[in-house]
Amino acid sequence: SALARDGLTHVELTWIEKKLEHWIRFGRVAQDRILTRRTRVVGFRPGAVFAFVRWASNDFGTIVSRIDVVRAVAANEAYTTLPFVRPGGDILLKIEGWPKVQQVLAAIDA
Repeated sequence: SALARDGLTHVELTWIEKKLEHWIRFGRVAQDRILTRRTRVVGFRPGAVFAFVRWASNDFGTIVSRIDVVRAVAANEAYTTLPFVRPGGDILLKIEGWPKVQQVLAAIDA
């Protein structure tokens, strides 16, 4: 299994202001490791549900805007691969495009 030795699903978060921003919107983090000033890895226990937001831009504007609601999997479960999520997870919701992502974020806040 590609699941880490600790049995957690790991998500790599990067924050480069106004260029590349990955963050967790909700979910109970079981482990948090700071790798650099801009990068950290959080871990979720099997069964945990979390929202992972990815946003990136270049000189011409937004190039990626996405939110995925994911359930962390156990070692014996099937999973779907997802960038920056190791090994992957059970994708419960996938939304792309900043206007739609903003609507989902607003709904989460409501």
